[in-house]
Amino acid sequence: MDAYDWSTGVYATAVAMAKCMTTEELSRTAILLTQLGTTLGTLAALRQMEEGGTGAVTEV
Repeated sequence: MDAYDWSTGVYATAVAMAKCMTTEELSRTAILLTQLGTTLGTLAALRQMEEGGTGAVTEV
């Protein structure tokens, strides 16, 4: 799956979820998924550092 297909799929999923959620449910879900994504990114970077990966971890 290329980046365009991936992005389209994520967008379609978000729209489908938003259509059947209240504003409060949508906000809570967004917060949860944002925290989940951030935590997963942190864990992936830490794992890469422990494994001696060559990929640079940079702050944006």
